[in-house]
Amino acid sequence: MTSDEVGLHILDMGIDLSPDERDPYTRAFLTVAATFAELEAEIKRDNTREGIAASRAQGKWHGRPPFGYDVGPEGFLVPNDDYETAIVILDELDKGASKRELARRTSVARSTIQHIANNHERYVGESSQFVGSV
Repeated sequence: MTSDEVGLHILDMGIDLSPDERDPYTRAFLTVAATFAELEAEIKRDNTREGIAASRAQGKWHGRPPFGYDVGPEGFLVPNDDYETAIVILDELDKGASKRELARRTSVARSTIQHIANNHERYVGESSQFVGSV
């Protein structure tokens, strides 16, 4: 076997297969094993996607929480110490402040300020007052 070939060694089953193009049984076995490995990976991806979708359908947050929030133990967004900063940023934006100036004054990145502005309802909407809202 050369350095660029890969073999299959299943120690507990006593199987030691090297890819040998002259042996059709070895090639067939490796092809079937690779197919089942790919199938297993696809099933895991699908299960993960379904789990995330079910969690989101219950109103739970998945991924990194937005500025001003943490993900609580039940999976819902809960305001943190930065929540008030986000409210101040929105108030200042409404008054005409520039994102650059707000970034300098609050030490919050302009991209984060833009994200806060784009998701205004998350911070000041009626549902943002309750734990479990997204």
